Amino acid sequence: MKIEYRELTVNNYVLRGFLTSDDNCKDLCVYLHGYTGHKNEHNFLFKQLSYRFLEVGVASLRFDYRGSGDSDGTFDEQNFDTVLEDACAMVKEGYKLNHNQKVIVLGFSMGGAAAGRMSVMMKDYIKKVVLISPAAMLARSLKNAFIYNPAIDDKYVDLGGYLLNVKFRETLKDLDMLEGCENFTDPVLIVQGSADQAVFPLDSFEFKKKYPNCEYRLVIGAPHGYSKIEYRKQLQEIILDFLRRK
Repeated sequence: MKIEYRELTVNNYVLRGFLTSDDNCKDLCVYLHGYTGHKNEHNFLFKQLSYRFLEVGVASLRFDYRGSGDSDGTFDEQNFDTVLEDACAMVKEGYKLNHNQKVIVLGFSMGGAAAGRMSVMMKDYIKKVVLISPAAMLARSLKNAFIYNPAIDDKYVDLGGYLLNVKFRETLKDLDMLEGCENFTDPVLIVQGSADQAVFPLDSFEFKKKYPNCEYRLVIGAPHGYSKIEYRKQLQEIILDFLRRK
């Protein structure tokens, strides 16, 4: 196994991440992390997946968005437009590293919503999509964040130590997260925890209703972070089974 440090410059911000691979890799997956997340994700969710993906010959490219993790910028500079701009650049970078062959895109939570947008915006670069608890109703969550967290002034709230810019909410206001997904006809997998209180199963199922070639799998009892070893194993095996299929 090789883990290589990678940098990618997007609009003058340096995004930092890792490429995990070995000599048997024939495919590449681009990972999109969640809101307030990072390239390893909650309790190493992404790092664990990147190791398991080697079993099926899939390399993993994991970057932090600008304003997250080790990338340039601060969290108050991040909004959904910058997330999508970064995600497009990550997909293009993955495509290049994969010898100009289509890649797999995997997203968790907000990253699942971003991966859904990539299936529309970057359709010609993508062969499969994996959505883990995709936040179809992200705009509602952001609206609540501004209601229930202390305001700094009229531009920010204190989100548990994160300085959240009102522009994040504004970039979601008129966005239909599901628009155009029906035009992506390649395979899509959605995995959802049945006990998720951050992304409700009924919300993520909205993606299932749009994609024409989509499998929807529940992990019974799992919360948003799949925070038990048994839930992680189920999640990993469901995804690996999907990746093994052509």
